[in-house]
Amino acid sequence: MSRILHRAILVTALGSGLAACGSNNSSSPAPPAPPPVVVAPQENQFGAAFGVAFRASPTSTPVSPVDGDIVPLSLTTNPVNLVG
Repeated sequence: MSRILHRAILVTALGSGLAACGSNNSSSPAPPAPPPVVVAPQENQFGAAFGVAFRASPTSTPVSPVDGDIVPLSLTTNPVNLVG
């Protein structure tokens, strides 16, 4: 009789332990990481064509700017913060 009682207690204890472990949410997949924030290079603030010319190789063919390549300066807008 005591052997049956010991087995019943052991099964109950193991069942309780497994039930406690089963309530953990670790089985659900982790949420996906947010996509990286793409920041435009600082030199593109002065015009996209200016940014391309700025990043060109020093040995490349010089670029002749045309209208619209460089954003005109304005005395009425807020100044652009330069990080350097």
